[in-house]
Amino acid sequence: MNVQLDDAAERLRIQTALDETLFVEAAAGTGKTAALVGRIVEVLRTGRAELERIVALTFTDKAAGEIKLRLQAQIETARQTSSDDEKARFEKALEQLEVAHIGTIHSF
Repeated sequence: MNVQLDDAAERLRIQTALDETLFVEAAAGTGKTAALVGRIVEVLRTGRAELERIVALTFTDKAAGEIKLRLQAQIETARQTSSDDEKARFEKALEQLEVAHIGTIHSF
């Protein structure tokens, strides 16, 4: 069953409107982490920034760890269907993942 979410256009905008600063406010479990990871992957894909120049902040260490795990998985998935230039950018991002600025507001 293919479910179309009412907010599909907004979710797509989060991922692709890279020239806009967006504030995403939503309840727990609604997909904020997935949206953030999708946006980061798109930034990497387009070459707008390298992972070492991106900061992702959250409130808990557990959430920061989840972002890193999801980001790694999404980068690896995206790398499989990418152009040579994109693959190179994704491979570099994977190398930078352990030193990426993904953590809590307090640690930042």
